[in-house]
Order: sequence, then structure tokens, then C-alpha cells
Amino acid sequence: MGMSNWAVDNTGDTAAELQGSTRSTGFRNAKNIVADKLHDVAGALAGKAENQGASSGIARYGRQASEWMDRSAEYVRKFDYKQEDARVREYVRQSPGRSLLIAGAVGLILGAILRRR
Repeated sequence: MGMSNWAVDNTGDTAAELQGSTRSTGFRNAKNIVADKLHDVAGALAGKAENQGASSGIARYGRQASEWMDRSAEYVRKFDYKQEDARVREYVRQSPGRSLLIAGAVGLILGAILRRR
């Protein structure tokens, strides 16, 4: 009886570990897809900006937007959600009152937005 309980507990731990790794892989895939799309949009904007001419204001803004999109793609690609989760948890531990106020304000804003629809 004791042996079968150990086997069940051990199997549950393994399943939980596998599920966590699947989530991690899924998140990594989603990050790469988003980063690739941002990079594609940046390339398209750069191409459109070049077609507008070097001196026009539209071309200048297009190049700037393209650079921002490229930077955003790199940020998304390098983003580590575990590290950010740890930072947020530490912030909440250090200042729980402020965290509650921020959460409440976000909740009120989202509630107002969703109620209007």
C-alpha cells in the first residue's frame, strides 16, 4: 500500500513538471512568433519609408517607427517571464499597500472599459 502511494505521488510530480515545461515551451514559441511578426512589420515600415524619399517627414517617422518595432522585437525575444515574476513578487512584498492601490485602480479602469461595451 505504501509503495503504490509513493508511485502515485511520484507520477503526479512528474506530470506537473512536464506540464510546466510544456507551458514554458509554449510561451517561448509564442514569444518567438510575436517577435518575428514585429520584425516583419519593422521591415515593411522601413521599405515603405524608403519609397517615400529620404527627406520627407513621413519617411523619417517611418524609419523611426521601424527602429522602435525592431527594438520591441528584440525585447520580446529576450523577455524572461520568470525573472519578471520574481521582480513583481518582490515589489509586492516590499510595498503591499501601493500594490493593492495599483491593482484596485487597474480593476476600476478595466471595469469601466468593459462596462461601456
